[in-house]
Amino acid sequence: MKKTAAVLLIILTAASMACCHQKEKPAESIGTAASVEAGSTEAQDASEDRSKNSENDLLTGESVLIGDFTVLSQLPELPTGCEVTSLTMALNYAGIPADKCDIADNYLEKGGVGEVDFRVAFEGDPRDEASYGCYAPVIVKAANQYLSANGYSMKAVDLTGTDFDALLSYPDDATPVIIWGTVDCEEPVNRTTWIVDDVELKWYSPEHCMVLLGYDDQQVAVADPLKGEIVKFDRELFKARYNDLFQQAVVIVSDDDPSGKAADATQENAAEESDDDAAYDAENDAPEESAEQLK
Repeated sequence: MKKTAAVLLIILTAASMACCHQKEKPAESIGTAASVEAGSTEAQDASEDRSKNSENDLLTGESVLIGDFTVLSQLPELPTGCEVTSLTMALNYAGIPADKCDIADNYLEKGGVGEVDFRVAFEGDPRDEASYGCYAPVIVKAANQYLSANGYSMKAVDLTGTDFDALLSYPDDATPVIIWGTVDCEEPVNRTTWIVDDVELKWYSPEHCMVLLGYDDQQVAVADPLKGEIVKFDRELFKARYNDLFQQAVVIVSDDDPSGKAADATQENAAEESDDDAAYDAENDAPEESAEQLK
């Protein structure tokens, strides 16, 4: 009996540490976007309209909000698939009829939990509740493989390392931003550590990936795949969580990128890439898990 209870405890603990699979807290909804069923291949028109002082007053004062954005839920098919679902939403908005399950199954590089670097491959499988997730380079690779295989003249660009306030210029141009933070903006905790190829890898929970759609001077609006709707968060708190998760962000742009902004950001961030890796590797003083957070 004791052995059975111990096994059950291990299973429950593993599930609680998985990416995007935490107990949901009430988040303030700021409107119902055109939600579609999980796994849909419906694409959004690549409209360049953006809403200032939206008719639904989703944000207040002088604000920016991308309109006509279809929100997808990662559930039930991809309980730990916030990253690939966020990518699918961004692709759909760009007019590309992507399907989250197709990308997860056929384009996302995956590896066994504790056997791969989550900057190189997804830690586990998005279909598995006990899996974890991945970081920006994995999503960029999956996106570009999908775009290339299907003949689209677009590309995913890794903006990791971009200052948050600079990142807000993308919604200004009606470009959604795939962005890393935490579920409900909770404080990240290092709950799991692996050694892969002699490198210590720390996973911070509850890691989460969303799509940044807009902002005002106090709040941001994001499409949250775990909730399947647009929610808002305090701008400074969301910025802090973005920084906590190593300033990871990705955008989908045309191959020629007429604004040149994504290309410039890529060049700047490439120069800092080794510093970013060092910052990740040196993140030994991050907040440790508390008994309260483990409940």
